[in-house]
Amino acid sequence: MKNNYLRLSKDADGILEISFDQSGSSVNTMGSDYDEAMREVMALIEQRLQNETIKGIYVCSAKPGQFFAGGDIKEMLEMELDCSAERRAEMYQAILATKSVFRRLETLGVPVAVGINGACLGGGYEIALSCHYRVAVKGVQVGLPESAIGLMPGAGGVVRLTYLLGIQAALPLIAQGKRLRAEKALSLGLVDEVVDDEEQLAAAAKHWILSHPQYAQPWDRNDYKLPGGDHSQKEIQNFLYFGPANVLKMTKGLMPAQQAIFACVSDIARVDFDTAQKIEARYFLSLLLDQTARNMMLAFFVQMERVNRGGSRPEKIAMKKFSRIGIIGAGQMGAGIAVVAAQRGIDVVLKDVDMERAQQGLHYCAESLRNNPRVNEQQAESYLNRITVVDQYQALDSCQLVIEAVFESRAVKAEVTKLTEAVLPATAVFATNTSALPITELAHASCRAENFIGMHFFSPAEKMPLVEIICGIKTSEVTLAAAFDLAQQLGKTPIVVNDGPGFFTSRVISRTISQSAEMVVEGINPVLIEAAARDNGSPVGPLAAIDEISQETAYKNGLQVKADVEAQGGVWQQNVTATLMDTLVNQHNRRGKRYGGGYYDYPKDQPKRLWPGLQALFAPDGYTDIPYQDIKDRLLFSQSLEAVRALQEGVLRTVADGNIGSILGIGFPAQSGGVLQFINAYGVEAFIARSEELATRYGDAFTVPQLLYDKARANQQFL
Repeated sequence: MKNNYLRLSKDADGILEISFDQSGSSVNTMGSDYDEAMREVMALIEQRLQNETIKGIYVCSAKPGQFFAGGDIKEMLEMELDCSAERRAEMYQAILATKSVFRRLETLGVPVAVGINGACLGGGYEIALSCHYRVAVKGVQVGLPESAIGLMPGAGGVVRLTYLLGIQAALPLIAQGKRLRAEKALSLGLVDEVVDDEEQLAAAAKHWILSHPQYAQPWDRNDYKLPGGDHSQKEIQNFLYFGPANVLKMTKGLMPAQQAIFACVSDIARVDFDTAQKIEARYFLSLLLDQTARNMMLAFFVQMERVNRGGSRPEKIAMKKFSRIGIIGAGQMGAGIAVVAAQRGIDVVLKDVDMERAQQGLHYCAESLRNNPRVNEQQAESYLNRITVVDQYQALDSCQLVIEAVFESRAVKAEVTKLTEAVLPATAVFATNTSALPITELAHASCRAENFIGMHFFSPAEKMPLVEIICGIKTSEVTLAAAFDLAQQLGKTPIVVNDGPGFFTSRVISRTISQSAEMVVEGINPVLIEAAARDNGSPVGPLAAIDEISQETAYKNGLQVKADVEAQGGVWQQNVTATLMDTLVNQHNRRGKRYGGGYYDYPKDQPKRLWPGLQALFAPDGYTDIPYQDIKDRLLFSQSLEAVRALQEGVLRTVADGNIGSILGIGFPAQSGGVLQFINAYGVEAFIARSEELATRYGDAFTVPQLLYDKARANQQFL
């Protein structure tokens, strides 16, 4: 038997094989086609069990290297959030219907084994959990990662994993959305056997089936007890008592999935299996119709997939794989890029002005590897052997691409460009790592401007996942494609933007930094500014962030912007941020964390604390009181409005790049879905009204761009 999704066949040993093979798709997904096909197959199996001898069921995928990709996110995104009670009841029943098929599978009365030949995540792993025995190919990933997109498992995954492992073991795996390699999953009990390759799967699974003619799930046996204990035990009571507070602290109440998962695990551990299934369905539906899940599904599934599949990469240009690159500047940034490249199998020539500084860069690489728990000593030595440190430009002559990571100085970068291009092959790409200096202008020093591009890495480069690729006016599409390919080879997520002051990420983050500076000068309590950012979902407050970057760097960047404006014949308007940086750096020597203090003091062996001098300078008679919501909105709205301006001006090329870049690059709250999705979720017209209100109170930073008015008039969102 075969339909558009499943194949059913019987082998010589009397084992029925259910093989997933979704028509027209490279992967198998759990959508409406799957539901229909699975119900049809289960009815046929139940009928055949009554009429013939069936030794067991073997579940597998007919797609080589692909098991099951999980739920159909695109179908979920098409569901209306604000639907009627009747529609919600229909959706709840549909969820129970999907679950019922798994329940029928695990209670057929014959052993059921699954062969996992590729990624087995989300709905795929829920299928595997409904089988009695799980065999996986070495290296494949398994797990329930739904929480990463604001959801939770809804097809029995929470119930079965909790019943399989117990409350304390299952909850972190589900709430943190952990993806585990098969070997680790085996040690934790998520799979039962690991084989070396796909060819061994069927034999291993069918051998188990024939060896266990009478088998039932642990929770369907009379002697079943929840592993690790239940609510009657003190340890579990303490875990469940303090757990919600810890979840709330970690998520700031902004991630409903983690809260729902914790509550669901606690609730289902009190009841029988079938009741637990209903409880899980209700929690799942509540998240499915929650705006946070919608934001995160759109960003981390749809738009991330669009970015990683090359939505911003030029078409019809062959993929390029790099074997040897050069990096100029062996400081933290250059050395960080070097160690990432070495770990990805790329030979690196790391250059600095002298061998002492170059060796310091190599030492940084060694320390980075030593502190990486996923790298053993032998691997670290192998990676370091890929990095050659030099102090001469000639050593770069065989590099396919060179990344310049020197000081943010036009003169220094220009000299480095000329000296490097003198020894590079004509086809080599020259990439400048800069957070704000105009690429088109920097390319004036190049004799091959078409090969010149910006690659903005974020610090620390060995940890931060984003690369912002910036095209100058003369940058060729071949060069853009090469930079994009290298970023992906380095394991980074690349976004592509056009040249412009601050590009995209620096331009947007500067708005929240300037708003925080303005609020300090206005005499608003800096404790509230930092708290508002954290309550918005930002990983760190803006004052702490600028301390990390350093006030001195911000001050010098301001001087450079001033010089640029005046060089082009303009008149520089001193702003509040520039004045504040001047005051902190030149009058009070508050130059940033690395210099001993900025907005914060950093006492030895004690937590950092806000510098008391801020109140003495800006609020000597007491702090200014404004609505706390205004503080929160000033930090977020200023960024989203600037993102719209960047899109309107053509600096930002796509909405996907904007949303992903803002989350991965500058820490815009993940639950919002990014700077532009934040507007969609708020409601375009409501966002405009609030922006106009903020503009009246707090100035031009909240002026509404024409593009936003156009979207409202056309009843459109940013997609």
